Amino acid sequence: MKTETKKQEKFQKDLEKKSKEIDGVSEYRDILSRVIHEGEDIFKINSKALTLSAVIAGLEIGFSYFLLCTLYYLLSGKVEETTIFKLLSVVYPVGFIMVILGKSALFTEQTSVLTLPVLNGQRTIWELLRIWGFVVLGNVVGGIIFTLFIGFLAPHLSLFTHETMVSIGSHVIHYDAWVLFLSAIVAGWLMGLLNWLLNSTLNSLTRIFLIFMITGVIGFGGFHHSIVGNIEVFGAFLHSETITFLDYLWFLVLALLGNAIGGAIVVGLFKYRIFESNYAS
Repeated sequence: MKTETKKQEKFQKDLEKKSKEIDGVSEYRDILSRVIHEGEDIFKINSKALTLSAVIAGLEIGFSYFLLCTLYYLLSGKVEETTIFKLLSVVYPVGFIMVILGKSALFTEQTSVLTLPVLNGQRTIWELLRIWGFVVLGNVVGGIIFTLFIGFLAPHLSLFTHETMVSIGSHVIHYDAWVLFLSAIVAGWLMGLLNWLLNSTLNSLTRIFLIFMITGVIGFGGFHHSIVGNIEVFGAFLHSETITFLDYLWFLVLALLGNAIGGAIVVGLFKYRIFESNYAS
């Protein structure tokens, strides 16, 4: 048992050392090492800076919401609503491109990244939950600020109306709780996979394409992303008589939990265990 523990500790140290030396991304080990190194860099950011970065991410991701509402308003009454919601996937990735390439702290994009240093024995679960707490808080606050701002400005610029905000939010929240939860797991899974794919390439155009492709799938499928969904549902709550604050909080809890499971377990844990099993063999 002691021998196996020593081998595991050596494996963890080797992988951590390797993560600091990777320049290329030619193998599975290279990608894993880059992701672990990225996660370690995030853990080293002080709480104030991380929270501010998360607030900025919440604001920036709001531009996806802005475009969703604007396109919905333009097409409403001209195109069948089911088709409109599918077409919204074309503009859905814009906010994600801003956030991810700008290196702002987005909860779903960092879920699997921050899990890997924990699995590798470099960080504790408490440190992971602490970081998640700061990022989620910042993302939610930033999203609420953006919703209040754009909800005031948009009608004056004839971009969209408060009724548009209610329609978008109602579409997001009208599912049963179990459907919403499973949908959020899929969205978290895709976001975790996105980070994995981004660490397989250093080319900027390729990275933009990957962000567009993966988040476009989330938008087209209507899978529930907690941070964009926070803005969508909060915007509907502000101007709807049927959506309550409790509805908003319940959605947020289910979406955050589902996204965390999808990113941390389906991507982070499975990817790490696949490599660990191969290493052990």
